[in-house]
This record gives sequence, structure tokens and C-alpha cells, in this order.
Amino acid sequence: MPFAAAIPFLGKAFSLAKGLAGLKGAAGAASAVKGVAGHGAAKAAIGGMRFAGPKLSSFVSNASGLMPKTAAEWGMRVAPDAIFGTMAGAMTPGDLGDKLIAGGAATAGGALGGLGLRAAVGGVAPGVMKNAVADITSEMVGGIGGDMASQGIADNILRVKGGGSTPYEKMAAEQQKELEQRILQQYLSGKGGYPMNNGMI
Repeated sequence: MPFAAAIPFLGKAFSLAKGLAGLKGAAGAASAVKGVAGHGAAKAAIGGMRFAGPKLSSFVSNASGLMPKTAAEWGMRVAPDAIFGTMAGAMTPGDLGDKLIAGGAATAGGALGGLGLRAAVGGVAPGVMKNAVADITSEMVGGIGGDMASQGIADNILRVKGGGSTPYEKMAAEQQKELEQRILQQYLSGKGGYPMNNGMI
């Protein structure tokens, strides 16, 4: 690979230029870089970077062109994520802070993932995004991926807030404890053991 092969030569060029800059100033540094850049691998790398420049600019331009421009467009793209985020927050056990963390993460993750993948696909192949199915599919796939990633982040925040466990983990532990007590009660009752009252012996 030309760029990989050029790395040692470019590194030597910058080192030599730095040393010469301290002795002879900018003119000496420029001359040193020019001398090393004459190597074939360095030329290939520089040519590759020049070629990549317009490509990167085109990608950024295409991607930014797909971002919502008006409040109505933002609402149309983000509203579904906000609705599902609100539902996720409402269904999360715990206090208001737990619900806000879960709901906010789901909303942000879904919105950023959807917009991000849509922009990435459009940046590489803008013509594809003229197809409504491709547009919607890329946003849905990105939204699901972003939501999954944000859920992991939210869980870590909730564990810190909750002393090591998320509200769902706490609820599962409580349900497990209740189940164990119920099984114990049934077992002792069947064996003629002590009578149980509200889960207590």
C-alpha cells in the first residue's frame, strides 16, 4: 500500500525538517521535506491525499445535504424516536431520574443513529437516497442500532446512579426473591411445616 510504505519516509521528513528549522529556519525545513517527498512512495501517498481531498469534500457535502433543514423536517425525522423514547422512559421502573435517563438516551440514540446512517449512505451514494424505500430503511436500521448502543450507555449511567444495578435489574432481583419465598412457602405447607403469613414464617 503506497500510503503505508510512505509513512517511514514522511516521519523522517518531519524529523529532519524539525531539526533544520531550529538551525536554518523555514527555508531549510521546506527543502528537507521536498527532498524526501521525491521518493516514489511519498509521491504516491501525497497523490492519494490530494485525490482523497475532493472525495471527502463531496462526501461531506452530500451527507450535509440530507440533514433536515426546517423545524418541520426535524420534527418528522425525530418525532418517532421521541415517541418511542418517551414510551421507554415511562415503562422504566424507578424514580423520575431513571425514567428521564432511559427515555432521553433512547430518543437521542435513535435519532442520531437514524440521521447518521442516512447521511453516511447518502454521502457515499447520494443517488440511492432518492429511493424512498432506501431512505426509510437506512433511517430505521440506523435508529435501531443507535437505540441499542444508547441503551448500553444508559444502563451504565443507571448502575452508577442506582448503586450497581439498573431499575430493571433491581426489579428482577425482587421478583426472584418473591418467587423463592413462594416456593419455600408451598414446600413447607406440603410437608406439614410452619404456617406462612405474607411470605413470613
